Amino acid sequence: MDQPNESQAQEQAGVIRTVRLPTQLTEIELLVPYSLIAEITDVSLPDGSIHLGRNEATIVNWRGQRVPLVSLEAMNGESVPTIGRRVRCAVLYGTNPERALPYFAVLLSGVPRSEQVVRGQAEGSSAQDNPLWRAVVQLGGRMTAIPDIREIEERIDRMRLGEEEGRESATD
Repeated sequence: MDQPNESQAQEQAGVIRTVRLPTQLTEIELLVPYSLIAEITDVSLPDGSIHLGRNEATIVNWRGQRVPLVSLEAMNGESVPTIGRRVRCAVLYGTNPERALPYFAVLLSGVPRSEQVVRGQAEGSSAQDNPLWRAVVQLGGRMTAIPDIREIEERIDRMRLGEEEGRESATD
């Protein structure tokens, strides 16, 4: 009889591989499934003004592609962290095949940690009034947000459309 491999055994036990993304969000940490992470990397911001506001993204070059970079702090209405010309970010896979957003990047403020979460380990799971979070839970004594990736992608899409409309009206 075949022995199940380690990942199959973990899946059966309800273990989920996750990455804790360090941001400067107030009073909350961010947790995403490991499978959403394309790469954790440093990128150079473009010359000129840096737009990481609530409704603005900046475009960075990553592996020969132009990828929107956003600040979850700004999207959440908090102050934008102080950043330099090179920033650390998590490049995430886009999840909606109907959007032309194969990747997007989220500003980080430290080094992410890979961890395993066991189903049922989270305490007090609740939906939030904040549409950016699918749920907020107590995990290991820390308030942890599980982001609504589709909501974030939709906001980035609206940002991109707004930038294109702004460019078109400037040339008219």
